[in-house]
Amino acid sequence: MTYKNSNLTQVLKQIELTKLVLETDAPYLSPNPKRGQRNESSYLVYVAQKLSEIYQIPIKDIAEITTENSRSLFGI
Repeated sequence: MTYKNSNLTQVLKQIELTKLVLETDAPYLSPNPKRGQRNESSYLVYVAQKLSEIYQIPIKDIAEITTENSRSLFGI
């Protein structure tokens, strides 16, 4: 979704943020601006930033919501 020609932005606008979790697609699909580099968990911030733009809410809220979604999903 961080790539310029991605159509995922339109899809994501139809999904409630409370239904999303963040993950890395490691090791081969790094988000922009790290495209072409080996992916790592620290790059999730770029995905969160893009979600912040799409949903038009602060990145802090994205982090809190998606963290809670992950906890709920994995029962932790």
